Amino acid sequence: MGRIKLMGLAVSIGKVTERYPFAPVEVPDDYRGKPVIDPGICTGCGACASACPPQAIQVKEEGEFRVVHLFLGRCIFCGRCQDVCPEGAIRLTTEFELATPNHDDLHQFVRLRMVRCVRCGRPFDTYRHLVRSLREVPFIEGERLLLCPECRAKAPLDWLEGGGDGNEG
Repeated sequence: MGRIKLMGLAVSIGKVTERYPFAPVEVPDDYRGKPVIDPGICTGCGACASACPPQAIQVKEEGEFRVVHLFLGRCIFCGRCQDVCPEGAIRLTTEFELATPNHDDLHQFVRLRMVRCVRCGRPFDTYRHLVRSLREVPFIEGERLLLCPECRAKAPLDWLEGGGDGNEG
């Protein structure tokens, strides 16, 4: 193709260059951008952390609190966290400009107070997650949810040995 034909083709096509970063870029509604955890909805169940391939989401227990930590520096924006969250607390936004001079801007923390076991007093679950679980199990089983996993495992043995009134399991 000759130069004149090529120039004529370029003029007929028109402008194809975006004005970004001087003008905002429109992204599609289903664009997988920055994930955001809604701290008012999150129960701290850990499903997001289990589903995250690069382990950008981690759940740790710090004393009386369960902390959900999202580090955007590791995130690959796959959307699995959003897909598996039973509460819909994580959503992917259309935000994609994540460059920052402050490393702390890449971290999001959600701190949730934990419930103590009624038998041994050890913290074992968050209040929100426990309330959600209590809504989904029969009433008689609900009492067992107030026990930590270790005490729950021992509860049937206590009843068999005469340590309970028969309502524990």
